[in-house]
Amino acid sequence: MNATPIVRVAFASDPFTDTPAWDDVSADGLELHISRGRQHELNRMECGTATLKLANYSGQYYPYNAGGTYYPDVLPGKRVNIRASYGGVTYDLYTGFAESWTPGWLDSAGQKPITRLDCADLLKNLSRFDINSAGYASEASGTRIANILDDLGWPDDVNYRDLATGQTTLIATGALANANAKSHLDTVQQTEGGIFFISGAGKATFHDRHTRLVDYVVSSAIFGDDSPENKYKTLDLPYDDQYIYNAVYITRAGGTQQSATDATSQTAFGLRTLSRTNQLMTTDYEALSQAQFLISRYKNPALRAKTLVIWPDTDPANLWPLVLGLDISDRITVRLNQASIDEDYHIEGITHDYSASTGVWETRWQLSNADNAAYWALGIAGLGELGETTRLCY
Repeated sequence: MNATPIVRVAFASDPFTDTPAWDDVSADGLELHISRGRQHELNRMECGTATLKLANYSGQYYPYNAGGTYYPDVLPGKRVNIRASYGGVTYDLYTGFAESWTPGWLDSAGQKPITRLDCADLLKNLSRFDINSAGYASEASGTRIANILDDLGWPDDVNYRDLATGQTTLIATGALANANAKSHLDTVQQTEGGIFFISGAGKATFHDRHTRLVDYVVSSAIFGDDSPENKYKTLDLPYDDQYIYNAVYITRAGGTQQSATDATSQTAFGLRTLSRTNQLMTTDYEALSQAQFLISRYKNPALRAKTLVIWPDTDPANLWPLVLGLDISDRITVRLNQASIDEDYHIEGITHDYSASTGVWETRWQLSNADNAAYWALGIAGLGELGETTRLCY
């Protein structure tokens, strides 16, 4: 038994309404592609996108068709939700907003009409929003994100937000004029060492730099080549120099450049620099701590399980709940005996592809090393055992 895709569009509702009225258009679904997250843990979180091909045989998705089912609401900006149902459980995979409704045809022009629906999640709204205000006070990174969402007009509700408090106190901004909200959020994330993304259910989600160390310490599944481990289709295993950094420079706004270097790595791989400027932390000491943390993680190469590809219909009972239920930051174990790999990884990015004509569903996870080395962080439950967990996490 395979999962059943569900596609809903809130044609009659405003985009930011608390309680959208959904229209189920699943019967018209021909193909779907979903992409969320990022390629690597040093990259920024990208806008989540979805592309749907919908049968338009009765013309219901032509925006000017006054006789269409959804007229006059076939418009850009309408909220879109993609789900899948398996074993009596419904999983939210993507929530965003219609970017465009583009007509097309499966055969020659006019024959078997379809509509391509392109979607982008809330991060695009933030990228189109400039802040003009008295600015923000010195505050925790999670509070800063909440205030930006307030200014955007995003609902302040547990169904729409899941924000960590944040470990970093940010500097006050002063008055802001035409300050792009997405750019500011990117700097907040980089300063904090956390991530901000939109969940499959559409929640604006913020994980600070301790979230994974505290809340994602247990692997949710093992993928490997032994029985009864879960099977995968392919595994990308790069061992390269792309993310080797042995000289890290962090400069906060109004502060002095802080650096951390590793001479052994520089001798082995040459000088490789990572620089960040105009960061928002309030002290140079925290900027130095970030530089030291980054050098400890990236001074040497690592054999990475970069991409894991899964075809869930090869083992439906075990794989469908995993590919549908796991999200960004969730932790899994990957094993490959012949390569001596037995490591834990966090999910950084998720891609789903499905075709109704073939029935094939493929899920791809972009992964990052969970870094099994223990950390020590003063005053943090589970991370404060000095002498037992001696690798410093700031």
